[in-house]
Amino acid sequence: MARFSIPGFSDAEIDYYSRQIVLDSIGLSGQRKLKDARVCVVGVGGLGSSIVIQLASMGVGYLRIVDRDVVEASNLQRQHLYGVDMVGYPKVEAAAERVRGLNPFIEVDPVPMSVTPGNAEAIVEGMDVVVDGLDAMTPRYALNRACVKLGIPYVFGAVITNVGSVSTIVPGETPCVECFQGGIADDELPTCAVAGVHPSIISIIASIQVSEAVRLIMGRKPNLAGALMYCDLEDLSFERIELARVDSCPVCGSDPVSEPFPLKHGSFEEICGREGRRVFVFSPDEDLGVDLEALNGRLEGLGYLLTVRARLGTSFVRGAVKGSVLSSGVTVIEGVDGPEVARGIRAELLGL
Repeated sequence: MARFSIPGFSDAEIDYYSRQIVLDSIGLSGQRKLKDARVCVVGVGGLGSSIVIQLASMGVGYLRIVDRDVVEASNLQRQHLYGVDMVGYPKVEAAAERVRGLNPFIEVDPVPMSVTPGNAEAIVEGMDVVVDGLDAMTPRYALNRACVKLGIPYVFGAVITNVGSVSTIVPGETPCVECFQGGIADDELPTCAVAGVHPSIISIIASIQVSEAVRLIMGRKPNLAGALMYCDLEDLSFERIELARVDSCPVCGSDPVSEPFPLKHGSFEEICGREGRRVFVFSPDEDLGVDLEALNGRLEGLGYLLTVRARLGTSFVRGAVKGSVLSSGVTVIEGVDGPEVARGIRAELLGL
């Protein structure tokens, strides 16, 4: 039977997307909007993994993925972008390879960086939608402020143990994150490494986030604009909480009473340990463009065993010391006694 050509889509693309093109809520015009969309997913851990798979397979034409970490064996229980063969690889590199194999019709842009108050605007500039896959409030606040300033919709999501929440922030129309969750310090919050997280709550929250992002791309009003959806797996309850925009909010309010509170961020931090080991992370605001080939030679000369030589990063081990350096200059050092030792190793490796 003869096929009709559709401008802008190959026959292979039409076959790929056929089951959603027939949806009344998407159709061919909606598929074009997806193809033309530019979406940034920040954090490709539990939430981000599921978000990226869904957005990529639905045909978002340009997908920027941002993360500073490498794949760990403990991630695989819930981060289904990755397999055991990718342990030690930069998450964004492993995710990009998976996405390219999943959907060859889209462009994926891996960014091996931390989101900081100093680079959040540069990371999201030019995007149509930003989707939150983070696990900490400071980078969320940085994203929220950048999106409000640049007028970019931001789909907030968070999970821990068996519970999760979602809200969609539309700058100028809805409350921002700091209207309903402002002033929270990360060191006061539980982490997945300590409290745990159920993979099912991740999938539920991520899917709602994707639904909200797609509604924005379609030009439809998000279901959670001005509302927070709270889900608890223990009793399988969903609670919708209406949110009010705060006029005095220092980020989005019409009558702010103060400047936004300073975000505590240093280029160096100690994060929650893996397997009881201390972990130190160095996160520059700008991409340092590390020469990984030269770094690999330096590591071998210092007696390190290279466990991964990737395009966007290198992982290594020597005795109890384990670490990774990404091409951006993000450095993770674990298995050392304290911060000064970690600083010394990084300075030795990168010549800083």
